[in-house]
Formats: sequence, structure tokens, C-alpha cells
Amino acid sequence: MYESVLFVHSWLRWIISIFLILVLFRSISGWRQKTPFAKKDKVLGGILVGFTHLQLIIGLVLYFALSPITQSALNNMGFAMKNASLRFWAVEHIFTMLVFVVLVQLGRTLSKKSKDDVKKHKTVALYTGIAVLVLIAGMPWSFRKEIGRPLFLDFQTKAQQ
Repeated sequence: MYESVLFVHSWLRWIISIFLILVLFRSISGWRQKTPFAKKDKVLGGILVGFTHLQLIIGLVLYFALSPITQSALNNMGFAMKNASLRFWAVEHIFTMLVFVVLVQLGRTLSKKSKDDVKKHKTVALYTGIAVLVLIAGMPWSFRKEIGRPLFLDFQTKAQQ
């Protein structure tokens, strides 16, 4: 079960990344060109938030119930904080991803409160842009020595976490 949930979590990050880029591109374009905040902008933002929340739920299930690494770290946080790999999975990854989710949600929520279309685009662009940076910082990129994961986890790959 762990491998199946991790597989979904791994692939869902790419779906989120695609929608994140689409939302960011449309919001920057709308802000700079002063275009109306269209239905397409609302739909793309809603899809991004929906997938982001789904990813959060899957991540929390992994973190608290399924991951042997986080279970090990949570059982001995003193040791985990001294070990770079355990610290990443127990603290850094979940913290940055929670910040990411909050930023994506704030961008959508605050943009909905604005009456001005340019301000809507600007709000989404700023929050989504910062969220992209947080996402990049918190992902277990394959080039990261102790915590790296394959870019595209396949079902046969034995998970490291």
C-alpha cells in the first residue's frame, strides 16, 4: 500500500506543476496586459487548489501512517534532527509543502475578494510565484544526495521513503 500511495503522490506533483505554471503564466499575462479575470482563470485556479489539497491529504497519510522513514524520525526526533535525510523528511519537506499549500490557497482566496481584475491577476501572480519557489526548495530532487528521488517514480521502483 505504501508504494502505491507514494507512486500517486510522486506523479501528482507533476500535474500540480503543470497547473501551477498555467496559473502563473495567465496571472502574469493578465496583470501586465490588464485583461479581465476570465472564467478560465477561475477554473484553472480551482483545479490547482483542488489538486494541491488532494496532494496535501496524500502527503499527510504518508507522513503520519505509511512512511517508515517518518515513523522512524517521529519516534526519535533528537536523532532525526542530527541526520540530514531524516530531518528533511520529518521537518523540512512537510514544512515547505505546508507553506506551499497555504500560498496557493491564499492567492486564490485573496484574489476572489478583490473587485479589480488587474489586482486579482497581481495577487495570484505574487502568491503563485512565491509558491513556485517554495515548491522548488522543498522537493526531493533527484540530484540531492541523501534525499533525492527519481523525477518519475515508477510502480516497480522500491521507494526509499
